[in-house]
Amino acid sequence: MKISHRRYKFGKPSLKTGIYIVFALAAIVVIYAFSDATGDRDSASQAYTSLDLRVAATATYTGSPLKTTSQLGLDHNVQRTVVNFAVPASGLSEYGLMTTPTTPQPAGGWPVIILLHGFIQPNAYSTKKAYLPDMEFYSQHGFVVIKPDLRGQGLSIHQGKPEGAYYSMAYNTDILSLIASVKDTAGLNSQKINLWGHSMGAYLALRAAVLSPAIKNVILLAGPVDDIHDMYTAYTPKSDVANPVAYKIRKAVLKQYGTPLSNSGFWNEASPLNFLSNTRAYIQIHVGTKDKVVPPKFSADLNLALNQLGMPHDYFVYTAAGHGLLAQRSQIYTRSLQVLQK
Repeated sequence: MKISHRRYKFGKPSLKTGIYIVFALAAIVVIYAFSDATGDRDSASQAYTSLDLRVAATATYTGSPLKTTSQLGLDHNVQRTVVNFAVPASGLSEYGLMTTPTTPQPAGGWPVIILLHGFIQPNAYSTKKAYLPDMEFYSQHGFVVIKPDLRGQGLSIHQGKPEGAYYSMAYNTDILSLIASVKDTAGLNSQKINLWGHSMGAYLALRAAVLSPAIKNVILLAGPVDDIHDMYTAYTPKSDVANPVAYKIRKAVLKQYGTPLSNSGFWNEASPLNFLSNTRAYIQIHVGTKDKVVPPKFSADLNLALNQLGMPHDYFVYTAAGHGLLAQRSQIYTRSLQVLQK
């Protein structure tokens, strides 16, 4: 086949042609600028939603001072308040219960514990009652305690949907946004932000700790905190079965990425256990040997992983204790204060 090469002669452009060229170049600049901006927005959005913790670690969380929405009064020598905080990445405005000591505020502000609750049916979760004795204890010992109503539950029931902890980053976006707001709130010590999590909340706390350098200590009770591969094969979270929203997300994510058995590469990057060296937090683990909800082996494996990394931590095993660790709370309180009050 013969290829014809044609030559085009470029004469001096007319004024009209020049104007067209200028407009064309301007349009190209706008298109590229828009493309870059869109790409930046897409990248930022992915950082908030990606289960890959390498990507999630690139997200930036901004906050604003906590707002008081109602005063619930004094009880058990602590002040109880409903507070509101923004989650800008999701366009949400969420709520939580805050308990405050009645003693004078220390220099530098109150140390803070963000208490992350275990799974409770979203439509049955109570802002004012769930885990209240735990909150009161720590506030009686000098801490402001904030228990966020994660999206889709409690007073946040109309703010987003309860997406679950394991196959969505939504709850961690809530928590990290709350941390940003704590830093911006007068009277709270931004250098002494701690996490306390039970069951599902323990998993969220560990994942937050490998993403945020702001967390000083993490107290974990009965946590599903093992490698995701082992958790997938040995454990089906109640929150993924009993919560239709979380169950639907779980199915969609496993369809998209495969299971931890078929696509270990992806799920290895989603496992907090593989990013422990990223955290600056001191970790304290509490687990009962008769836990029938979350296998005690998960806490044992976290302890082993921390030992292998040479990371100082505490690991407390309670013989014959169940998932709630209710009878062991007094001992847990004493042991956790030894870390939290340093």
